[in-house]
Amino acid sequence: MIVIGVTGQSGAGKGSFCKALSSFDIPCLDTDVTARNVVRKGMPCLKELTDFFGKNILLEDGNLNRKKLGSIVFSDEKLLSKLNCITHKYITAEVQEWLTVCRKKGCLAAAIDAPQLFESGEDTICDVTVAILSEKSYRLSRILARDSITAEYAKKRMDAQKSDEFFISRCDHIIYNNGKENELYQKAHDFLVKIGIIKNN
Repeated sequence: MIVIGVTGQSGAGKGSFCKALSSFDIPCLDTDVTARNVVRKGMPCLKELTDFFGKNILLEDGNLNRKKLGSIVFSDEKLLSKLNCITHKYITAEVQEWLTVCRKKGCLAAAIDAPQLFESGEDTICDVTVAILSEKSYRLSRILARDSITAEYAKKRMDAQKSDEFFISRCDHIIYNNGKENELYQKAHDFLVKIGIIKNN
C-alpha cells in the first residue's frame, strides 16, 4: 500500500484534494479531525495540555477552548512548538492504527491530510508527499468561509504557518490550487497517474 502524505497551509485546499482522491477509492484521514478527537474531555492529551498551559484553556464544561489556546500559541513560536510536541504523539498513534486497518482491507493507497506532516514526523511513514499550495487571497477567503472567525484571527493563523518554500523544499510533488474544484480534481487524477496508482486513459 502506498501511503500519501498531503500537506500545505490552512485554506490551500488539502481537504478538497483529499475529496478528489476519495473519488478514486483512496481512503483519506483528516488529521485535523484526529487532533480534535485526541483532545476530547477526559483524554490523556487534554490532561497533558492542561498541565502545561493551565486550566484557563478549558471551557466551563471541561472541554478545550480552542480559540483561547489558539490565541496563546499562534503569537508565540515556542508555545506553538510545545503544543505540537504534546499533541503529535497522540495523533501519530491514531494515524498508525488507521493505516493498519487500511492495509488489512487491501487498499492500494491511503492518504493522510496532515498540515503538520513534517513537524510531526509523519512524513517518515509516507511513501510519497504532496503539498497543496494557494495564493494568500484564496486561502484567506476559504478560511473565513469555513471557520467563522474574524479576518484578524485568520491572518494571525496564516502568519504562524510555514512558507511556500518550506513545502516546496520538502515535498515530492507540488500542486497549486488557485482555480475551481474541477481543476483540482483533474490535478488529483494526474497526480495518481504519475505515482502509478491509476492508469491514464
